[in-house]
Amino acid sequence: MFTQSESEILSSSWAISEQHAQAWLLMVAQILQGKHNPPSKDLVSLKEAQKEMSAFIVDEHGERIDRRENPRTPDGSIGVILISGSMIKYGNYYNWGADELVYFAQQFDRDPAIVGQIWLQESGGGSIHAIAPYLEFLKNKKKPVVSLADTCASACYYVAAGTDKLFARNNISAMFGSIGIMATIMDFTEYLKNLGVKEHLIYATQSSYKHKSHKEAQEGNYKEFRKEHLDPVAKQFQGFVRSSRPNLKTDVEGILEGKMFYAEEAQDHGLIDGILDFEEAVEQVKFLAGARSFMFQ
Repeated sequence: MFTQSESEILSSSWAISEQHAQAWLLMVAQILQGKHNPPSKDLVSLKEAQKEMSAFIVDEHGERIDRRENPRTPDGSIGVILISGSMIKYGNYYNWGADELVYFAQQFDRDPAIVGQIWLQESGGGSIHAIAPYLEFLKNKKKPVVSLADTCASACYYVAAGTDKLFARNNISAMFGSIGIMATIMDFTEYLKNLGVKEHLIYATQSSYKHKSHKEAQEGNYKEFRKEHLDPVAKQFQGFVRSSRPNLKTDVEGILEGKMFYAEEAQDHGLIDGILDFEEAVEQVKFLAGARSFMFQ
């Protein structure tokens, strides 16, 4: 029986930069081969401890609040969510999922003492299934969310583009873009054949198009699969970025076709709003929260 993570790996298209996809392949192979060790109590405890790293609160000066010493959230506080690594929809014992991180974001948005959020993003992207939960939250949120990112590619950029403001955390390593969609098709035919397993796929007469593009892709003909599964999502991705980033210079070569840009170029091209450190991002959240409060008085 596959876990939700394994099912997502096998069935999802991916919005992920090539270098991050290559780096993640080893862990994917281990997961699918059952070599990724099952969770022990120590690993589960470790993830619970890491919750303090993935979702925490800072005061109006950007100083982290120790909830054990101060269980009451001070007025004017800011919630911080860390979105890092390969993005997946459902969390597991070794990776935070969109379901978990969005839950933390919802709790921050409902807390009357918290004026807004900073999303610290450092991800090359991930499953396209991981994007919708973030965008749904951003559509319905009541308070500002500012993205402060280092590497922000593919699915990560899709999410970041939907926040109120998007900034690079430095002008050295921070990169943005990889606006594109890819898919990996696992073909186990030879593996099953070597095990002596012969597969027969039988379709109803009325189901001539069922899995047609997938079967053709396994045979090396990617045209229909690309047209049916990848192009529609890529066009939607491009359209969302265009509408979310009105100052985007769409005539820049590759900007909507998967190219990555370092922070200064990204700012020049309209991919981001500027380059800030964490303390400056705190001030940006406070400014947006104050402006919003003034608008609704």
